[in-house]
Order: sequence, then C-alpha cells, then structure tokens
Amino acid sequence: MTETTRQFNCPNCGAALKASLRYAKQVACDHCDSMVMLEDAVVRLAGKQGVMADMPSLLTLHEPFAYQGKTYTPVGHIRFDYAHGFWDEWWAETADGACWISVDEGDIAIEEPLELSRPVDPAALAVGATVRVNAGEFLITEAGEAVCRAVRGEIPEAIAPGDRFAYWHLSGADGALVTLEAEGAEVTATRGRWLNPYAIAARPAGRA
Repeated sequence: MTETTRQFNCPNCGAALKASLRYAKQVACDHCDSMVMLEDAVVRLAGKQGVMADMPSLLTLHEPFAYQGKTYTPVGHIRFDYAHGFWDEWWAETADGACWISVDEGDIAIEEPLELSRPVDPAALAVGATVRVNAGEFLITEAGEAVCRAVRGEIPEAIAPGDRFAYWHLSGADGALVTLEAEGAEVTATRGRWLNPYAIAARPAGRA
C-alpha cells in the first residue's frame, strides 16, 4: 500500500479518517472531535480539535483553487489567537509538494519551510531590529505570542488547542516574507510571498 493510499480508522470512534495522508502527521476525526496522531503504521489519540467558529473565507477544506497557473488544495486548517484577534493557517497540497497559506484580516501569504543556515537567538529579536536570515537582511515588523485555538483536517506536525509559541514577522527586499517561530530556544522559519486575493480562482486552471 502506498503512502497516499494508507487507510486508518479513528481509535476513539472507529470512523474512517478522511485524509490523503501524503504529508499528514496529525488528522482530525470529523465524527467525534478527536485529534489523531499518525505514527508509522499505528494511530493514537492526541486530544480534541477545539472550537472553530465559521468565518467568511476564500479558502475551504478540500476545495482546490488556482493561483498564477498552479493548483492548491487545502487539506488542513489551524486557527491561532493573538493580540490583535486571530489568523488562519492552511496546509495545502500541490502537484509537486505542499505549503502553508496564512490568512490574516484579508492578507494572504504562501510560505514554505526554510532551513536556517545558522541558529537564531530569540532574545535578540525585537520589532524594528534588522536580522540576517541565511543570505538576506530582514526587518522585524511584528512580534507576539500565538495560541492554537482549533485544528481541522490533516497537518504535517503535532499541534493541539492551547499550544503556545512566540512568533516574529520579517520583511525583506522585493517583498520577501519570513516568519520565525519559537517554542523555548528552538527557532524554526518559513519563507514566502504575499498573494493578490483578487487573482485567486475558485476552480483549478483549465477546469470547466
């Protein structure tokens, strides 16, 4: 059985887990509100999904959309609370991989994991400071703490409602965007670009 056709059932209620499983490490059960961790050939319960109020959105789970000739299919959805309200992170699959899509008050960005060439010290990060990330110089434009409110669908990492992390948004030349996140002393990064929301098509390119 291939990576994309493995099938699992929820260990809490027995329902089939709706997931492509290509990148999934954690899947939400649509039937009993459980979060399920996928570990090789076994599954285990990982808590509850949390409460996510329906809000107007350009993105919908399992509904493909096209942007600049490329098709994205959102398969996972995380909502985070922060000082100014909330933002949504969507895990989306494409023909050649997957990426995160951030949506915050109408601003949309596509971000992919960035391997840091050297460690970043969280204590040295402050709004207004300039920091070198790999070969680029970036201005820190926002910093704060985020709390996971709810999770839906399948995602490539373990996260549960109530989990907290520090974050920093960085801006670079030519509209480059970097996000740094830290739990304790460990800092991870993603790099991306802003999308024009008016250029998002509801159907994949070429589909009737």
